[in-house]
Amino acid sequence: MWFSFFSFVILSADVVQQLNAISSPIPPYTNYTYATELQPNLADLWWSIDDLRNEITVEFHINTTGWIALGISPAGGMTGADIGLGWIDQSGQLHFEDRYAYGFYQPMVDNTTQDWLDCKAVK
Repeated sequence: MWFSFFSFVILSADVVQQLNAISSPIPPYTNYTYATELQPNLADLWWSIDDLRNEITVEFHINTTGWIALGISPAGGMTGADIGLGWIDQSGQLHFEDRYAYGFYQPMVDNTTQDWLDCKAVK
């Protein structure tokens, strides 16, 4: 089942290039500057960067029946990653958590900052 997740990330990041190979049957919620197919027929990512507001707007589509997570880290690994974790429960309610990874184990709920904001999710 495809899961569409739309979020704001208030971070700065380096972006490489735009790729247009997208497999999700669900169209993106809005227009984005960048897009990439992370895994064919499984995971697609769209994003735009607002340098003035220091924000990244992200939309993530993944073919799953469970939860999804997206992390941004300074070195590209798990340690130091700022992570948005989301899922939709059986009643259709969206749950979303801002988490932080101190190492390669379950990321802790980040109570120090709120820099991931959920906007919309559909199942």
